Amino acid sequence: MAETDFSVIVECATLAPSVHNTQPWSFEQIGDTIEVIADRSRQLEFLDATGRQLHLSCGAAIEFAYLAARATGRVCDVDLLPEPGRRDLLARLRIGAASPPTQLETDLADAIPRRYTDRGPYSDEPVPPQALIDLQSRAAELGVWVRVLDQRTERTAVATVLSEAEAAEASDPRYARELEQWTSSEAGSSGVPLSAVPAWPAERVSDVPLRDFTGHDVHPRPGPAPTPPAVERDTLVLLGTAVDDPVSWLAAGRALGYLLLRATVDGMSAQPLGPAIDLPEARAALRRELGLVGHAQFLLRVGFGTGEPRTRRIG
Repeated sequence: MAETDFSVIVECATLAPSVHNTQPWSFEQIGDTIEVIADRSRQLEFLDATGRQLHLSCGAAIEFAYLAARATGRVCDVDLLPEPGRRDLLARLRIGAASPPTQLETDLADAIPRRYTDRGPYSDEPVPPQALIDLQSRAAELGVWVRVLDQRTERTAVATVLSEAEAAEASDPRYARELEQWTSSEAGSSGVPLSAVPAWPAERVSDVPLRDFTGHDVHPRPGPAPTPPAVERDTLVLLGTAVDDPVSWLAAGRALGYLLLRATVDGMSAQPLGPAIDLPEARAALRRELGLVGHAQFLLRVGFGTGEPRTRRIG
């Protein structure tokens, strides 16, 4: 593999989303192989004591690298956790013989630098059904299930879990300290820039609570208005797995990476609904309230946003 190809693939991988933009990864080239290695120094201590979200983040980077390799016209085989004795070696990507990419693979790779997290309002335009079909197909290949939460009872349950989970997180001072460590008033190379957390207009509200990045569970309430604000009910997508182990976390991260790029291809954006899947108690509540068979790994809202990326990597 040429040094140029390696550089392009790794650059694309580093544009993947990661929990609070921690970017907990590094990449090494060994001949025609790329090793993805966990950077435990960038693992969240409070919100990710088990390393599950680190694996999800690195899984998304693996999928971005895979698609970048395919876009160069090469076969790419991915082995997750290839050496049990090296827990930080999360994956090997073996770059193989020439093989033309599909048009969708090319489109997905082209979407990598455009993808960003939009935490603002979304329009009422529905998510195209084909995007969800493509997502479910790719997720199934990776051993991940996808559930679109479109029933009112499901959304009510999600709103309750989100509200209670964030309140529980905010009750521990470690949560606010960790958020402060990984947020910034300026767009930088890591952490979430506060410019990427816009204030919503008074005339529109979400039907599910969105994270307060101060860490204190403080959400502004709209003041008196001539008419009630419009309630946004965008598409909620839940990713899950049958087993809750590191390989499953990486697979779910790969499915997440695909979802975000597939959404970008159609001009859509997404936002993680983190409190519902941060801590084990919230994930257990989500599983109980939704009657899940398996383990919730990631929850997010998807739709047509109105914002613009403020850095090349803010999610």
